[in-house]
Amino acid sequence: MAVMASLMRLKVLLLTLLLSSLAMADRPAEREQFRDGWQAASRGDWAAVQAAIEALPDYPLTSFLRAELKRGQIDRVAPGEISAFLDAHRGWSFAAGLETAWLRSLGQRGDFASLQGHGRASRDTEVRCWLARADIQSGATEGVAARIAELWLVGRSQPAVCDPAFAWWRTQGHPSTEQGQQRFTLAMQAGQVGLARYLTRYLTHEQREWAERWLTVHARPDALPALAAQWPDHPEARRLVVLSLQRLARSDWQRADAYWESLAPRFRFPAEERAAVEREIALFSAVALHPDAPVRIDALPAPVQDQQMLEWRARSAMANGDWQQVLKSIERMSPPDQAQGRWRYWRARALAELERPEAAAAFASLASEATYHGFLAAIWLGQDLSLCEQSLGADAGIQDRLLADAEFTRALELHQVGLMHHARLTWASAWRRLSDEDRHQAALLAAGQGWHDRSIAALGALGTLQAYPWRFPMIEQARVRSYSERWRVNPALVYGLMRAESAMQPDALSPAGARGLLQLMPGTASEVARRNGLPFNGNAGLMDPAINIPLGVAHLAELQARYDGQWIFVAAAYNAGINAVSRWLRDRPLNDPDVWLETLPFFETRDYVPRVLAFATIYEWLIERQPQVLAANILPGRVNGQAGFQCSEGIPAPRQSARPGDFE
Repeated sequence: MAVMASLMRLKVLLLTLLLSSLAMADRPAEREQFRDGWQAASRGDWAAVQAAIEALPDYPLTSFLRAELKRGQIDRVAPGEISAFLDAHRGWSFAAGLETAWLRSLGQRGDFASLQGHGRASRDTEVRCWLARADIQSGATEGVAARIAELWLVGRSQPAVCDPAFAWWRTQGHPSTEQGQQRFTLAMQAGQVGLARYLTRYLTHEQREWAERWLTVHARPDALPALAAQWPDHPEARRLVVLSLQRLARSDWQRADAYWESLAPRFRFPAEERAAVEREIALFSAVALHPDAPVRIDALPAPVQDQQMLEWRARSAMANGDWQQVLKSIERMSPPDQAQGRWRYWRARALAELERPEAAAAFASLASEATYHGFLAAIWLGQDLSLCEQSLGADAGIQDRLLADAEFTRALELHQVGLMHHARLTWASAWRRLSDEDRHQAALLAAGQGWHDRSIAALGALGTLQAYPWRFPMIEQARVRSYSERWRVNPALVYGLMRAESAMQPDALSPAGARGLLQLMPGTASEVARRNGLPFNGNAGLMDPAINIPLGVAHLAELQARYDGQWIFVAAAYNAGINAVSRWLRDRPLNDPDVWLETLPFFETRDYVPRVLAFATIYEWLIERQPQVLAANILPGRVNGQAGFQCSEGIPAPRQSARPGDFE
């Protein structure tokens, strides 16, 4: 059965690859010419760009070169020409950026008539400021003051191009003191203290006094009790105390609590302001896992005891071993929240700790689910982990129709040439108008082209969660096998982390600058390369699996050695950094691993580590290993060396082997 199932999956994958490759087989020369033209555009060689355009009259992406040519010569393109080009390419991924660049250039070169004719719908801040200047210059000032007020009332500095419009606005009697107060508050809440200081010039004498007090307390929170003791019982005083204590509670809830105890009797706070302060103190006492947190939360008014508060009530109780209060917290959640796998697991866990007979049934109701908490429930019961694979079939008719769709084909072609930003935007646009049946075939085509993050996201959005060969592709097998063996890192864990970090896309780039399949920061990569004698040729090289995988696995091996093979800490450090894990190990109780992980203060890490370990468990099945990752790292007292995988109906789950023996 396992062999036949593997052959069927292999057949589907081969058909997908065949259809995708047939559709793209006649493009390599055109792609090379396109890439040459794109590189020429990046260095401003417009003659070479024009030559590439002429050489590619029928290529699906030639308009991208035309757009770059117009962008590079934006100050010399006639408004009618670029307007017609944009009208012909509405919905293309480059259109919005090109239009904004064009409208900005109209303002910069003083072509206000064209700007007024074409730019009214723009929401770009610079374009809107240029339009305000154009309207002021032409005398069409009706409504301009209101538009400028909208631009001015933000918590950050605006571009210098807006300054002339703001200067005119001030001659019209703006901003009012209310507007000044509003923007000052926005700037303080955004942490823009320098801007806030500048804005005090627009305040009344009394407003300025309160603003200066806020600035002082912002810089020196410890000064609040002494300063507030001198303030009258004024709405601004109460607002300042509330905002300051809410901010302080996030970093030092105990000090905020002490300050609140001394200041609460000093002012006549309305009920909602009292609740706002006390909620923040109670919440962060729970985040700090203080044993009194449940009592603090229970003392709050019912409207502020929301899901976030109840979750942290449960976490603080479990960290302190008060399982009765864990149960009470879960029972107070809404039915949809109680039905989540996370809280079903913790309800079962609490029942087990309290030696309640219904614990087994609670675990059993979850153990058939192929999720982190479902796997843990199965481990707790000492049974096989449940995996039931859903097979997908390639439909040649639908795929042919998709490959005849200009926008969908453009998305695939953009992926082929490496313009990933445009590829993803174009895919999203095409995706919105597809039926679910078409979307399944689109996912298979993306997988066949190696565009795994689109296939993974597509199948996830469709709820096709059990299509494991497509949702958990085994890419770069030889390289992963080789370096996992060299560094003695479980390949299932490497794959699990790779899947969580990049969704198997070599070009993945995080907002923080992490790069490639294993999302390495350049600084980390450089140090790992130096310590281990591995090649590292700069940031761009991290997008190459041949560079990224050796460095990433070596980094994992270093973390594995640092944390004595405990992957709960390895994955947490990979996500949040060694310093954060050191702080958590120092300051937070080292309970059972599942409890320690559930009570981490960073929601991202709290969800990331289970995701890595659950993905690694699925890869254990794919590479035909026993499911040991989760048990060994999360429930070490319940490791069952005989446990395997089976479908929830009790049928042993057939496993796909990329190549027999690859990971033995």
